[in-house]
Amino acid sequence: MRNFLLTFTILLVAVGGGPVHASDWGHLYGYVDWTSDYRFYGASESDRHSTEQGGLHWAAPDNFYAGVFVSGVDFRDFRKTSYEVDLYGGRHFYFENNDLNLEALYSVDPDTAGHPSYAPRGVMLPDYNFFEAAAELTHSFGTFSLGGKVILEPRPESHGGLLWSVNGAAVYSINGWLKVSANAGRQWEDARHLDSTHWDFGMTATWREQWVVDVRYYGSDISRAHCYGTNWCEPALVAKITYQFAIL
Repeated sequence: MRNFLLTFTILLVAVGGGPVHASDWGHLYGYVDWTSDYRFYGASESDRHSTEQGGLHWAAPDNFYAGVFVSGVDFRDFRKTSYEVDLYGGRHFYFENNDLNLEALYSVDPDTAGHPSYAPRGVMLPDYNFFEAAAELTHSFGTFSLGGKVILEPRPESHGGLLWSVNGAAVYSINGWLKVSANAGRQWEDARHLDSTHWDFGMTATWREQWVVDVRYYGSDISRAHCYGTNWCEPALVAKITYQFAIL
C-alpha cells in the first residue's frame, strides 16, 4: 500500500510541477496530504494511525466537476485491504447566495481479497465497494456559511444494507487564511438497524494557497460493540497537512 501511495504522490507532484495554463476544458488540481487518522462518518478507517492520501480534482466548464481520491486504510481484516479509491463527479448550481451541489461517488478497495485466507476453499466474500449519491445546499452570509447535506448509499446487505444520512455544517472565516468549522450528522443503517450520530469541529489554516493545516476533534455515539469491537469510533483529535497545486 505504501509503495502504491508513494508512487501516486510522486506522480501528482511531478505533474503539478509544470506551468499552469488556462484551458477550455476547465482546470485540473492535485493535492497530497498526511493525516494522523483517516475518519469517515466519525469512525477511523486507518485503525487510528496515520496514513497518506492524494487526489485529482477537475473543475470543468458550466460548474461540472469530477475527481479521484486515494487513501490508505487499515481494517485489521484478513483480506489485507490497504487502500481505497473514490471516483466522484457532480455539478454546482449557484443562485443568489446559495450553492446546490449534486454528486455521485463510487468507492472501491482494489486490493481486497475476495477469498480470505481464513475461509474454506471456493468461498468468496462480498467486497467493500459502495455507491453514494448526495445533495448539499450551502447558504453564505458573507464570512459565515451554513450547509445541509443528504446522503444515500444503497449498500449490499453484507455491508450495512441501505444507508442514508442527514448532515449539517457551519463555517466561519476569521480572515483570508484562517477559518473555524463544525459538522454534525445522523445516519441510519437498515441491515444492522443501527442509528448513530457523529460530529467534528476544528480549525483550518492556509498558507500561500498551497499549504493547508487542519486540526479537528471527531466524536460519535457509536459504542465499541457496534464498532466491530474496536476503538475506531471513540473520540480523537486529528491533524492533517495538505499540499495542493494547479496542474492546468
